[in-house]
Amino acid sequence: MLKTKLDIKEKLLTICIFTGIFLPVRLLFYSFVSQYWIGSFGLITGIMLSLIYFSNKGKLGKIGYIINKQVMSFSKGKLGNFVLFQTIFFLYFFGLAIYGIETAPEETKNQIVSVLAKEGIEDLEDISKPSNLQFEGGLGYLGVFFALIVLFTPSKLGASLYSIMNDFTNNWLLHFATVYFVESLEILGLIMYFRYFYKQKKDFSNIA
Repeated sequence: MLKTKLDIKEKLLTICIFTGIFLPVRLLFYSFVSQYWIGSFGLITGIMLSLIYFSNKGKLGKIGYIINKQVMSFSKGKLGNFVLFQTIFFLYFFGLAIYGIETAPEETKNQIVSVLAKEGIEDLEDISKPSNLQFEGGLGYLGVFFALIVLFTPSKLGASLYSIMNDFTNNWLLHFATVYFVESLEILGLIMYFRYFYKQKKDFSNIA
């Protein structure tokens, strides 16, 4: 029981460390250095491999040991399979969003914008109004279910919806979708590396 609690704490700590490092670095790089995804590719991989290298050298102390241990946990076994599935799902979803935003047919998009305007929806503020968030009975929830299917299926309608949402967010949807897509792509590569090629260091006796 104590071992399980310790493992959970270590996993949460590792997730916090990675989130606290990776997302801000990616966003800053995308915002101020290069908005082309290929320009920032390899950034997270470089940071991750550097963390593992310094962990193996005992330069990060106990934190390094925890990172090394949990990286292997996230890469292998049942948890690794879940992370792998989740990463592939994110790649598909964010890739679909980016593709939709970039290729949305103007005719379909304009038709949807026209329908939304008749309903009084022209921006995010309109969508967030309580009257537009209410679902009336089974048909309302059926509509939400249908909308989700459209968003997760490659189609002109789905692409147009992504493009409209991107317009409503002043291009921030594309911004974040690009950030998360590239990050997911790198995470997939790292999972493959740690799962099949990386040999974990067993001796951490030099940890401070």
